[in-house]
Parts: sequence; structure tokens; C-alpha cells
Amino acid sequence: MKIKIYKPKSDILQNHIECFYSLQRNNNDEDITYFGFPSNTVYVTLCQNAKISIDENDVTIENHPNEEIKSILIIDNQKQGSTTYKGSTNEITIYFKPLGINFFLEESLSNFIINTISEFNPFEDYTSTINEVFKIKEDAAKIEFLENYLVSKYNDFKHSFLHEAIEKIANENTSKISIAALSERFEISRTTLHKQFLLHIGTNPSQFIKIERFRSAIKMFTKNASKEQLIDIAYLADYFDQSHMAKDFKSLTGYSPKVFFSKLSLIENNQINWIFS
Repeated sequence: MKIKIYKPKSDILQNHIECFYSLQRNNNDEDITYFGFPSNTVYVTLCQNAKISIDENDVTIENHPNEEIKSILIIDNQKQGSTTYKGSTNEITIYFKPLGINFFLEESLSNFIINTISEFNPFEDYTSTINEVFKIKEDAAKIEFLENYLVSKYNDFKHSFLHEAIEKIANENTSKISIAALSERFEISRTTLHKQFLLHIGTNPSQFIKIERFRSAIKMFTKNASKEQLIDIAYLADYFDQSHMAKDFKSLTGYSPKVFFSKLSLIENNQINWIFS
């Protein structure tokens, strides 16, 4: 399996897209399964010559020549999910930052969410465009084509408080951020806060904060794995204590932090974190 990360070149896209990655497998590659874990990132995956089978949080991508290009939207903010590849694979995935995908949609994100993994076809010209993507041989040229297409769909999405709320969660100690405090800060009800998170982000604010801490802990580990102890990671990632971190990890991954980190694969300079079965 060959994976390569591409950072957006467009100034517009850099604000809303974390990265693109291409994933390629040959017919003689063995079947493989990996587990991904909750994230506030929204993923759009494009697959060529693939039959995609979805079972709640688990997806199987199997080579089927002459199949139409598949596009799926992935909102993995509740629990771990598995991806299994069978046969050759030609795939491109877009990692949207929180709120990022809203800058390229004509409707609210919630309108496209059916399940954790949903078929995705947001524009009239979308199917014809992604078919053109896979006529291009070089991955870098495919990404450039996709970038130009996304820039053409850009809209200046504005929201009265979500941009500031996400920035506040990202930059402050999450253990000290409460839903009540956020509601008071923006002079809205908890119900409104909850509804707007679901509408444009795909998860509720409590889960969003929980996942931010979890992902922060992974970043601390990948940067300081040889230096930091779990208790230090818990402190740096804004958990109340080590037992708080252990409880969250168990609910999000099924593993204790120690076991989770021992199994974690660090791909493309630690930008992709999966556990292989």
C-alpha cells in the first residue's frame, strides 16, 4: 500500500483543508484492515473501480473493474471504525478542517449526512468532474485538478458564533470549557449551540471538545513519544488527570492509552494515525 500526503497549494484551501492523500494498492497486495478513530475532521473519499460496502462505522472497499467512481462522506466522531481493502485500490481522500467543508457546499453539512459513512454527490457537475479526476495519471496533477474545482465552488461561509467557538476550543484549556460557558459567551441557549454544531459540524459540542482532547493527546504522543510519560501527555492535552484520559480513550477507541499508543501506526510524518489488525 502506497500513501502520499499533499498539502493544499491554494491560499483559500489552506484555511479549510488540512490535506489530501492518495492511496494506491496493487492486485497482488494482501487484503488489509485498519481501524480509524474519532476525529473532528470531515473526510471525502473518492474511489475508482471499487465496490463499497458500508456497515455502520465499517467500510469494505473491493476492486471491481468498470464500476463508477464512488464518493463517500465520512463523519467519524463517535467511535472507532474499520476500513478493509480487497484487491487493487486507487483512492483520493480530502481532509476538511472543522467547519471547512461548509465553505464548499450550497446547503448545510447535515443535509448530506445519512450515516457515519454516506454517499456524497453535492453538485450537479460533481459526478462528471470526479470522473475527469481519475483520467489523470499523475497523483499531483489529480490533486491540482481537484484544488481548482474546489476553488470554483468556494463560498464565503459565515456563522454568527461557530468560527469563534471552534477557535476558543482549539486555543484554550478544554478541561475548563463548559457548554454553559460557551452558551453564555455567545448569548444563546444550550439547545441552539447543540443544534448549530450538528447542523454545520456533524457532532454536538460536548463530543467535539472530547475529541479535541483525544486528538491533542495523540499529537503530544507522536511529538514526544520517547520523552513524555502518559501522565505528562494527560496534562499537556488538558485532561483533568490520567484517569480522565483513560476513561475517554476507552470510550473512543476501546483501548487504554498505553495499549492504544503501543499499537498506533504513524504514517506520512505522523499525519495519519491508524491501527492495523
